[in-house]
Amino acid sequence: MIPLGGPIQRFGAWVADTWLSAFATSLPWVWPAMETLHFLGLALMVGTIGVLDLRLLGVARQLPLAPFERLVPWGVAGFILNVLTGIVFFAGAPYQYIYNVAFQWKVIFIAGAGLNILVFYTRVAAATWTVPAGGQAPWAARLAGGVSLFLWIGVMYWGRMITFYRPPFVIPPEG
Repeated sequence: MIPLGGPIQRFGAWVADTWLSAFATSLPWVWPAMETLHFLGLALMVGTIGVLDLRLLGVARQLPLAPFERLVPWGVAGFILNVLTGIVFFAGAPYQYIYNVAFQWKVIFIAGAGLNILVFYTRVAAATWTVPAGGQAPWAARLAGGVSLFLWIGVMYWGRMITFYRPPFVIPPEG
């Protein structure tokens, strides 16, 4: 999807030359530690946001929606942890990510999830949190919950596929 050479290759070369790249690759414990934290962030994010999405879709309808709003900051914390650890992964092997179709799809799914969150919070969240126990979320909130589940499952799928779709080459830095 991303063409070889040019500014993308120069960006990869720049990233590979940073202190963060050296940190990610020179100490044997860094990568496994980042993977552990990445998994914990994922569990925190999907464990909280996934539960909210399922409630929006009608699972556990006997519960009111308002308390689920209190889980959202934990999901955001998990997402932030994943972004930070993901930056370390990227810095440690930029060419394995830049030219990896699975990574590109993962980024597309993350962007879609972000857009879904933006639409949810600007259009339907206020009406959603007032749904009582036994009530059904508005149709737009149900749609947002279904789209959210689909996109986050896609992020997890494509994230896992990164190791299986590695580019067959590593582009050395220019110069």
